[in-house]
Amino acid sequence: MHDKLLMYDSLDCSFFNIKKPPPKRNCAVCSTEATIKCMIDSEQSLEKVRGPSVCALPSQTPKLSEEQHISCSDYNELRTSGKPHVLLDVRVTRQYEMCSLEGSINIPLERLEAELDKVAELSRGELPVYCLCRRGIASAEATRLIQQWMDEGKCSGIYSVYNLKGGLNSWVKTVDSEFPQY
Repeated sequence: MHDKLLMYDSLDCSFFNIKKPPPKRNCAVCSTEATIKCMIDSEQSLEKVRGPSVCALPSQTPKLSEEQHISCSDYNELRTSGKPHVLLDVRVTRQYEMCSLEGSINIPLERLEAELDKVAELSRGELPVYCLCRRGIASAEATRLIQQWMDEGKCSGIYSVYNLKGGLNSWVKTVDSEFPQY
């Protein structure tokens, strides 16, 4: 098992096998100049990844209409059909850099309002926007906020917004079991 990482999810009472990628020259863990060599190093490095502690995310998924949720398997069908859309990943940049879906753009939830014009420009008033995060909570909040701003007339370049229900965790369970988890 030298090429795999075994993780135990105590909430789900399940194990995950994560295939380790080949060593990277600039990797903090596996390069010759690794900076993470013990659990304390790892804990300190994660402070940058956890995201903003000031971001008040709801403890539960925000209430959205059922039409604003899309399952990962339904989204995968849409994606593989080649239908144009915008995939907005609202995780913090460090998390996005660890793993991301091809074709996604990263605008962390804390910067979403300031960069809303970028999303509107990509959508061009005709492409639907699909929001994504790790568990589906931050993306549901992003969906709720974008819908609210649309209703208030703050973002005329977006006409529809959806949340990928369950986020990347659901993606791994229902679409691609080989997708990296963290």
